[in-house]
Amino acid sequence: MKLILALLLITSSLNILSEKVYFINIKDGDILKSPFLIQFGLAGKGVAPAGVDRKNTGHHHLLINVDKIDLSMPIPSSAQHLHFGLGQTETNLDLPSGNHILQLVLGDKYHVPHQPPLMSQRIEVTVE
Repeated sequence: MKLILALLLITSSLNILSEKVYFINIKDGDILKSPFLIQFGLAGKGVAPAGVDRKNTGHHHLLINVDKIDLSMPIPSSAQHLHFGLGQTETNLDLPSGNHILQLVLGDKYHVPHQPPLMSQRIEVTVE
């Protein structure tokens, strides 16, 4: 019995460690032409639209040139905080020329980041 409990704890902890959100088709340092396609990756959780109460799910938010967000509050909606509340996993993005910092954040049914937060690495891309 103790062995089964230990295996369950190990399995559940490995699942938590495998949760991640990431960019599929772009990476840090890429040089892009607008508009460009961004594909969102998610491992260890599922995608569900905003407002849907389903365990271990969330929806994507794309932060553009955002230094910091309050992880205890809903992610605001603006030109720098894009919401994909219908469960979208990609978008075409049209950014002006220059360097841009991009980051994905998974939000719950209310657009609040999960605890602990599930965020991608921040990447910098250059738009020609």
